[in-house]
Amino acid sequence: MCPVAPLRTETYPSEKRKSYLAGTDIITALRIYGSPIELPLLAGQRVATLGRAGDLRVDHPYLATVHLRLERVSGNWVRVENISTDRKNPLIVDHREVTECYIQPGDQFRVGDTIYYALNEEMRLARKTVTEVLGETREPEIDDCLIAAAVDADRHVVLIGEPGSQQERLAGTIHWASTRRHNRFVEIAPTRALGGADLQKIRDARDGTLLLWLPARGRFDQNFISSVMASQAKVRLVICTRSLGKINGSFPASTMDSAARFAIAPLRERKDEIPVLLDRWLIESRSSLRFRALAPEIQDKLISHRWRGNLQELHAAVDHLITLTYYHSEREAERDNSTTRSESRAWRKRFNLPLPLIPDASSPGATSRKRTK
Repeated sequence: MCPVAPLRTETYPSEKRKSYLAGTDIITALRIYGSPIELPLLAGQRVATLGRAGDLRVDHPYLATVHLRLERVSGNWVRVENISTDRKNPLIVDHREVTECYIQPGDQFRVGDTIYYALNEEMRLARKTVTEVLGETREPEIDDCLIAAAVDADRHVVLIGEPGSQQERLAGTIHWASTRRHNRFVEIAPTRALGGADLQKIRDARDGTLLLWLPARGRFDQNFISSVMASQAKVRLVICTRSLGKINGSFPASTMDSAARFAIAPLRERKDEIPVLLDRWLIESRSSLRFRALAPEIQDKLISHRWRGNLQELHAAVDHLITLTYYHSEREAERDNSTTRSESRAWRKRFNLPLPLIPDASSPGATSRKRTK
């Protein structure tokens, strides 16, 4: 959610406050494309500068001390003006040199070798989920996904990944980061039978987003495809598939050529991200357990596992690990007849994990048990 707008009219005029409260996408930051650098813009700040000594400081040698001036104008627009004196590194928009331009969330401009793009608060919050699904090291793809979500809400999106890659989670994030978030997000299960998909779903998703799962074999319901591709449908499609060939089989030729495409790498190719993802989800679960606290043997088993269920399987492992920290020994686990913990014990045996998970006696589970006593 966006931060609450200031109530003082001196710092946030009434006409600006009205557009803010009406849900207008206001730029809250600039981000350098393909890098972790984000430059926040204060909501009540009307004018900011970018340069080696500007309000938004970037230490690039081709930037002047104060290179660009950014001014909030009516609604959600920001005016970007080149105010450098030497003019050696001009402001470039759409491959053209300009002295000024107007940007909205998702719009890009370039100075020297650096591309900047504008963010609203929804795009900033969406980045965490996009990073988890696409990968920690894939900064350009993450930026492309956020830009595609915000800039053209009519552009369809194709997500390519194996089962369990959390395509539906990424699709929901794309919907939320776009202006279509004010309307519905509807999911359609895969079906091959003619008339198998409910046409009412298209009307339900009007001006919103329709998540479409393509079947593993055969083509999606062609009656539904014909209706959803009609101009009066007015929906954005986010299509989930295991391969691009499925797109050509279900949709008419060339209809998806302009769609944004994002491939989700399987978790077996992202082994180095497993500790990061586990720790992030453990924190979200309010657990004090961390990957580095696990016994080395357990760490090795978790990293070497193939994770055929990809991110979904890894996410489920968090709850099992938290539960298993309550056991100090194999004997204690065998004596526990709790039905709520039987699934975690079966999961541990499948991984062949020894107990205790944490070699230190002062494990999070041990602390919790002492307190319950």
